[in-house]
Amino acid sequence: MTKTTKAKTISFSLIIFGILVLIAGIIMVQNGFATFEDTEPRVGLYIGGIFTIIGGVFLTVGGIIYLNFDGLKKKFLRTANKRKCNTFLR
Repeated sequence: MTKTTKAKTISFSLIIFGILVLIAGIIMVQNGFATFEDTEPRVGLYIGGIFTIIGGVFLTVGGIIYLNFDGLKKKFLRTANKRKCNTFLR
């Protein structure tokens, strides 16, 4: 397997799993209201769902960044180089 194929496989799997974790977090928040009813505290489920949503967002964004890492790296280096040259000209 080439490096490009491996990178794309990893990034697409991160994106897909991030979306699945995001959906699971949304379901957890919908099922666990922040109330104490029926002697079953559901605050833990609600808070856990919020943290699961945050984790899903991080997975998805990380997959997108990993997918476009070479392009973003080149763009960042070009921008940093332009700013560096402009500071020397002043």
